[in-house]
Amino acid sequence: MNFESINYDDYEIKTPYPKLTTTQKDEAIITDLIYSYGGSKSELTAITQYIYQSFIVKPNNNYLGLSRLLEQISIKEMHHLELLSQILISQGINPKFCRYIDNNYDICSPWSSNNVKYITDVEEFIKYNIEIENDAIDEYRQIVQKSQNDNISEIILRIIEDEESHIQIFTKILEILQNG
Repeated sequence: MNFESINYDDYEIKTPYPKLTTTQKDEAIITDLIYSYGGSKSELTAITQYIYQSFIVKPNNNYLGLSRLLEQISIKEMHHLELLSQILISQGINPKFCRYIDNNYDICSPWSSNNVKYITDVEEFIKYNIEIENDAIDEYRQIVQKSQNDNISEIILRIIEDEESHIQIFTKILEILQNG
């Protein structure tokens, strides 16, 4: 399978991320930001999901290009995790890898590796990746709708652009898998 024909840089969004300049509190989105950061379908989960997938396909020489693409997407998700951590810090929240209980920022349910879907069928996990990227976009759009802070909204909108490019990559991978 010719996954080398997919060049990650061709899908890379060249627009820089807006700089975080705000300290204005935006209580309406904090819970959603925390979930996007360290919840069951969070950036942390996406990073771990894609790295796991990269590891399981790497031993197969036919999937080395796919493994590399998954690693590159995971690295981009790491950048999103960093951006969300900085936003949370600006909001006075300690960016723990957990879901806070009842909006009490002292008690949290820790992130779990059980959040990762350990799917080994390549076509099936690529379809799942498209699904979780779409879910992330939906969650981010809800954050932007609720947000009272233009600076945070601009950063989230830029993250959405990356997630959309990931869907394009996963869709291209799926086409290669199905047309082999």
